[in-house]
Amino acid sequence: MRGGLPLFRFRGIRVFLHWSFILLPAYIAFTGFSEGHTWSQILKEIGLILIVFGCVVLHEFGHALTAQRFGVNTRDITLLPIGGVASLERMPEDPKQEFWITVAGPLVNLVIAGVAFAILAIAGIAMITTDLLGDISTGAGLLTFLVTVNIGLFLFNLIPAFPMDGGRILRSLLGMWLPREKATRIATVIGRILAVGFVFYGLYSGAPFLAIIGVFIFMAAGSEARAVQQKANVQGLRVGQRLRTDVVKMAPTATVQDAWNAMTMIDHHVVMVMDQGLFRGLVMKEDLRAALGEGGGTNTIAPLTRHVPSVALEETAMSVYERMVYENHWAMMAIINGKFVGVVLRVDLEKALGPLAPR
Repeated sequence: MRGGLPLFRFRGIRVFLHWSFILLPAYIAFTGFSEGHTWSQILKEIGLILIVFGCVVLHEFGHALTAQRFGVNTRDITLLPIGGVASLERMPEDPKQEFWITVAGPLVNLVIAGVAFAILAIAGIAMITTDLLGDISTGAGLLTFLVTVNIGLFLFNLIPAFPMDGGRILRSLLGMWLPREKATRIATVIGRILAVGFVFYGLYSGAPFLAIIGVFIFMAAGSEARAVQQKANVQGLRVGQRLRTDVVKMAPTATVQDAWNAMTMIDHHVVMVMDQGLFRGLVMKEDLRAALGEGGGTNTIAPLTRHVPSVALEETAMSVYERMVYENHWAMMAIINGKFVGVVLRVDLEKALGPLAPR
């Protein structure tokens, strides 16, 4: 959903207008002409929509700026016909942090409504008697519109339809007592039930955008639930579950060509160098390939031998992979009581961790 027409940047966060946004004013213009509205009426309605989306942008910045306070950056904010999306790099797993990041958006709308209402009250204007659409050109009408719209955005976003704000607030509250994946499953079920309700009500009442929002919520809820479950599975993955025990063993006097032939014959990535029963290190496939490319096929593998650290089988795959990336290791040894039991390859951990593997 990211990308589109860049609008502006604030606090390092870019705001984009998605290409599909043009469907919204086009729909307003089409329905306006169908109902016999004049150009001025249609432009006024489009202007009101732009005001609404101005409030939506402030809503999304509420999420983004609060996230920054918790050390979470936001890549960008994208405006779609059905609302705005703040693309946070991640959502904190601490339910309290998720709660405050999520609730910040609706609170922005509540503040906007409160300020507009206060101005109306100070000016002594009766809000209820203001003609909302017919007299929007006046200051009182505009302020009343801001009050109405932002109260509506505040209440709508509190609907517990995960992954809308209300659903995330529900997940964060449940997460204070339940495991994150279980809290997500409960929020997802509730969100999907409400999403189906949005679709049916939108189609029945002639509100197509509400039906589209329902479809979006239904799909997004399932996608996020799968991502959370995958992360939970990955966090429980141990090094011992991705251990290679059938490693090619060769003496340091073996040639590069012999080592390459032995490795590629069984599609391995490392050769373990053993000297009179003692472990000397590992030779990586990439090093053998580079040596062959330089015409060193008859050289011994001893100069290519790398000393690598050892790991415990009960260590998590994520922590070991992060260590490999940070220390630039492509493999590590697994040793129990001083005895070799296998090799852990970075490529294997990366495949197991999938998109959750830090780069």
